[in-house]
Amino acid sequence: MKAMTEPPLHVAWEITRRCNAHCVHCSSNAGPEVQALQEYSTADALQLIDQLAEAGVRVLAFSGGEPLLRADLPALIRYAAQRGLTTNICTNGSLVDDGMALRLKEAGLNSVTVSLDGACAETHDNLRQYPGLFDLAVNAIRTLVKQGHRVGVSFTPTISNYQQAAQVVQLAHSLGTDSVCLSQYIPTGRGTRNLMLAPAQLGDLAHDVLELLARYARRMQVHCHDCHVALLLPPEEQKDYKGCGAGTATAGICADGTVTPCVFMPNGVGNLRSSSFRDIWENSPLLHVMRDRDQLQDGNCGACRFKLVCGGCRAAAMAIHGDPMSGDPSCWMFPETTTPAGQTTDAA
Repeated sequence: MKAMTEPPLHVAWEITRRCNAHCVHCSSNAGPEVQALQEYSTADALQLIDQLAEAGVRVLAFSGGEPLLRADLPALIRYAAQRGLTTNICTNGSLVDDGMALRLKEAGLNSVTVSLDGACAETHDNLRQYPGLFDLAVNAIRTLVKQGHRVGVSFTPTISNYQQAAQVVQLAHSLGTDSVCLSQYIPTGRGTRNLMLAPAQLGDLAHDVLELLARYARRMQVHCHDCHVALLLPPEEQKDYKGCGAGTATAGICADGTVTPCVFMPNGVGNLRSSSFRDIWENSPLLHVMRDRDQLQDGNCGACRFKLVCGGCRAAAMAIHGDPMSGDPSCWMFPETTTPAGQTTDAA
């Protein structure tokens, strides 16, 4: 009998593409103009949660769009918690008040992630195309902390805001959050390539993250969603890292039920309206290829000795080269010979 494929640890489910912001870097093409036509009904959403629990998923993040636009979100959280899933929501904070924070707490929510893409209103609001959103997000964090939620801040470094990373971490700590995650920007959805950091800038940022991690140790966790960061650690610590988790540790679910290897990859590997999550996860040809690091044979990832530790960002490869198994254009350890903009550079 074939052994069951290890289930993903973390699934991010885009429960709606509706949003009250219109972020320039949105990977979901969400916004105020999006209709709810493809969204799951409450009954179908509960059945989907059953599938995830039965497949062995441990963490379910409700995202969007803006997930708080769904009135049934507390009911979905409550049911997921009853099925043994650890739950999280990813929100822009605009709809959080004392009442909402209390309803989420009573539903059994484990944690809330609030997006802060700048340390000041000008930077954050420009990226999110929503005047006043920075103040709303900061107030949301204060409210959630006051209500006893575990709160994390998500910061996506782009060319227009990456220099504020340390300030965002400092702000998050001053607001009483538990963690900050710096999530690598991928030009997909509405996001364009001109927002990408060059590999050298990403490398500098990775070094900064390790410094911030040490500075805030025992006070707040600092994470970085950059599969190359492990390469900066001592060899004895590298063995605990697997790098890119797309299709192995993580999966994404779109509002219409399409399953993807991660939230930044548009590659559909199946749809939950016609197949079960377990069937898709265990039998997708693309996922089988992505899980075999020996299949990485092209570009800077092909001959890299860190395949097992890092594996390169498969979403960045897809976004720039149109092939998730090509070289990683965002790698700052062993860069490709061209930048994302196509300008020739010196090979590492």
